[in-house]
Amino acid sequence: MPFWNLEQHGARIALIDGEQSLDFNALAALADAHAARLPEGRGMGLLCMPSQVEAVALYLGALRSGRQVPLLLQPDTDPQLLDALVGHYQPEWVASPGPAAEGYRTVHQGQALSLHVRNAGSTSEALHADLALLLSTSGSTGSSKLVRLSAAGLDANAASIVQYLGLNGDDRAITTLPLAYSFGMSILNSHLAAGGSVVLSEDSLMTRGFWDSARQHAVTSLSGVPATFEILRRMGLARMQLPSLRMLTQAGGRLRDELVAYFAESCREHGLEFFVMYGQTEASPRISYVPSACIVDKVGSIGVAVPGGTIQVDATTGELVYSGPNVMMGYATTRGDLAKADEMQGVLRTGDLARVDEDGFHYITGRAKRFLKISGNRVNLDEVEAMLSAALGQQIACSGSDDDLVAFSHGAEVADQDRVRQLVQERYKLFGGHVRALHLDALPLMASGKVDYQSLRQMAGQGASR
Repeated sequence: MPFWNLEQHGARIALIDGEQSLDFNALAALADAHAARLPEGRGMGLLCMPSQVEAVALYLGALRSGRQVPLLLQPDTDPQLLDALVGHYQPEWVASPGPAAEGYRTVHQGQALSLHVRNAGSTSEALHADLALLLSTSGSTGSSKLVRLSAAGLDANAASIVQYLGLNGDDRAITTLPLAYSFGMSILNSHLAAGGSVVLSEDSLMTRGFWDSARQHAVTSLSGVPATFEILRRMGLARMQLPSLRMLTQAGGRLRDELVAYFAESCREHGLEFFVMYGQTEASPRISYVPSACIVDKVGSIGVAVPGGTIQVDATTGELVYSGPNVMMGYATTRGDLAKADEMQGVLRTGDLARVDEDGFHYITGRAKRFLKISGNRVNLDEVEAMLSAALGQQIACSGSDDDLVAFSHGAEVADQDRVRQLVQERYKLFGGHVRALHLDALPLMASGKVDYQSLRQMAGQGASR
């Protein structure tokens, strides 16, 4: 049964939000009540998704209805970006903390979200019958390029995660990541699939409230992106005082080899399992994992394919290619694209370059496309470059590495580093500490006249002078 068939787990606790606990039966009833407020017929909507019960219930209600397809967005999505998405996709409904957009009316006002329904009814653009969920290709940046995920793909990946992590009804996670981010979503999906539970928290790991909640509700796992593990390293596992903890899982970007080795050894000392995973939103999202028993010997690896999938390295290009039932149906850049059938046929060219060792474990060696992961969110450098160039009134070129976005200015005009950080932080909700501004006398160019991004990447790593 799919993970949104909540009744299969009956009276077991599904969600904990503050002092509120909902079992699976109660969550099913709440999900259906939210779904009943959605417009009749087939359509899509925008769901700004905080880590709160009503948002999760609406997400699950849409999946259970089989009619409405939500696009998950961060709860604090920039209002201009939200308006742009509304104008671009003409959704039948919008669930957001803000007021209704022009042409929409409010039909329900909750504590965290209000549901706004379009006055004009459905568009003439049909949605494909298999389409169940939409996610942005660039995490928190609200890109209009979307990933089309099927119901079967979502459920297959949740079941795969349950299998390789060994999740069961006694497992309990806590939200360390946004639920609109594919990694955070997959934690929710997999725990519901296993009959486990999720503690909904919007507190930072740096707050006492987060750890008090984790201890009070006896969480069994902590998950995070590389930045999360930088924090956990400074804290130390012993200081967490979580006797119920049995597992740490990491994804959302490459974790430094030093930290992989540290947590592998620390987890072994404390009797915990530690999993390093690799995935993409386009794969619903998990692609591979390193079994906990192998982590010490395979530092730096992304591991082997998740159950039900296969990985190969293209002999000609060196690109990592994944095949499995969780691969997306394709991308969408217009409302009309939501009617398209499965264009991928279960095969995903990841855009990452890789090698495989004699034991069948894979290692990422480079990136073929212009994306970085910042705090686990995939960021399109071309989008950031265009935004900064427009806002600053000068040409900006962007490069860098995961968790280190570098904006290059050149010539007489020096981009102010604080202003660059402010723009990126405000527009894309990314931590300003992961953004730098460097100045060059001239941008390096290739013979074609195009910017030499390989040279910029090397300069970013060397910390070129401003």
